Amino acid sequence: VVESDGLPTQARLDETFGQPPVTLYHDTEFQIDALFWMQSSTDIHGHGFGGAFLVLDGRSVHTCYEFVESRRLAEDFSLGRLSAVHAELLDVGDIRVIEPGAALIHSVIHLGHPSVTLVARTCGQGTPEYAYFFPAIAIEPSNADPQRTRILQLIRMLARAGSDRLARTVERVLERCDMYTAFMLLRELSRCPGASALVGPTADMCDRRWPGVGEVFGQAVIADVRHTTAVQLLNRVTDDDHRVVLGAMAALDDPRLIRSFLGAAVERDTERLIGEFVDAVTADGAVTVGRGNPYDHTLLRPLRPRP
Repeated sequence: VVESDGLPTQARLDETFGQPPVTLYHDTEFQIDALFWMQSSTDIHGHGFGGAFLVLDGRSVHTCYEFVESRRLAEDFSLGRLSAVHAELLDVGDIRVIEPGAALIHSVIHLGHPSVTLVARTCGQGTPEYAYFFPAIAIEPSNADPQRTRILQLIRMLARAGSDRLARTVERVLERCDMYTAFMLLRELSRCPGASALVGPTADMCDRRWPGVGEVFGQAVIADVRHTTAVQLLNRVTDDDHRVVLGAMAALDDPRLIRSFLGAAVERDTERLIGEFVDAVTADGAVTVGRGNPYDHTLLRPLRPRP
């Protein structure tokens, strides 16, 4: 980048996928990108293109999923069942194929700081690129709506400001918006500590307007908070094996799958590793738990010892 007389066409100049993404080759049909990752994860997603990716630096927790749709509620919003089918720890030199559409639904939790991946792919979008949320939601984020974007930005501003107008504004939005916007609004509230008291009432309002979705939305934001917390802790935790635990927590929703993955990825006794991890993140205040129960936290509950 520094020494070149001129870079090829840069496919994107924002940092929403790669921090930064650097296009090394580009023509009308094919491109090669080096993606640097400071933010340690991707959402669960599919692709509108085909290709492959190579781990150039760092390690990554790579997880593949299956989504079985049960109800399509809009062109860009579906409910169904999302489940992990395979998780693995990728190291430098590992290569995986990228298949378009639902043939590859995956997430990549980057454990390096930074990590670097090389992606060779077709240009253009052949199929919609959906994003997925445990346990049951699929949305098409590329279907951007300017009004939805501004609504969510303003809700975030009111929440961060501690405004007494936030609750009423949320009500007014839910009286008019579509289900996609309602879910993203609830997700926004769950990510702001000052707005957490509104999450339950907002889910109830969603359920009254669209009977049956309140519980699904509530479960989704709990899983999203756990994912976000785990990713944020990757910037604080330095022990390599503990970072693998955080990668598993960010990617997997099933306690059995978490233990199975750790058993294969780390050459240590799984239960001892989990116990040491919980002790470490609670002892230094990275995670605050209830008295007498070291697993009383959204992040740590899936790690509770099996009966």
